[in-house]
Amino acid sequence: MRIYRLTNELTRKALIKNINELQLDGSMVVEIKKYVKKRTNPQNSLAWAGMLADFSQQVEIDGHKFLPESWHEILKKQFLPESFAQELTLQGYKKWEELPDGSMKLVGSTTKLTTKGFSEYMEACYAYGSQEFGVRFSTSRL
Repeated sequence: MRIYRLTNELTRKALIKNINELQLDGSMVVEIKKYVKKRTNPQNSLAWAGMLADFSQQVEIDGHKFLPESWHEILKKQFLPESFAQELTLQGYKKWEELPDGSMKLVGSTTKLTTKGFSEYMEACYAYGSQEFGVRFSTSRL
């Protein structure tokens, strides 16, 4: 399998050359789609070292504080996209999987978000934290 990311004329010419050399026996599939960049490691670090740590340290519910991992699960349930969205998620994204008993299991992951999708997800989480719990978010931990 070959994947070409068309960023310049040279890679476009290489792709065309490769297509011209294909054997037309019906065994090939050529797919052309817009490249979307997946969420970055710095974005992920901002979520864990900043936002999720702030939730964990500042929010108390019924006398209990919760670990960043717990907040991560709650926020994914609330703010991940419900289904594949062209500019927000990577191909194959799904948020829920139906179990044999008919219940739904959260399988969505921030690793399946694009940089734009992750930015929108984080904005929703920040708004929720500040409006619902008065969280003061800091990026000084990065």
